[in-house]
Amino acid sequence: MFSRIAWEDWQILFPIIAFTLIFLGFLFFVLRAVFMKGKKADRMSRLPLEEEEKQQPSRQRENGKAGKNNPNPPA
Repeated sequence: MFSRIAWEDWQILFPIIAFTLIFLGFLFFVLRAVFMKGKKADRMSRLPLEEEEKQQPSRQRENGKAGKNNPNPPA
């Protein structure tokens, strides 16, 4: 695939730099996970992946009053 691209000599630096940065970032996170203490790894494994959405009723419904913008009061 890359043989069809005509690279200038200086342009080959961009893919090399990008690959190196991505590889170093990946290596950083792998080493951080490998050398993580057991207590911290256990705590991290129990963290929720998604936050629960909190649904709070509006004050109008809570008090049973209709707002100025709502012409139809709750029944």
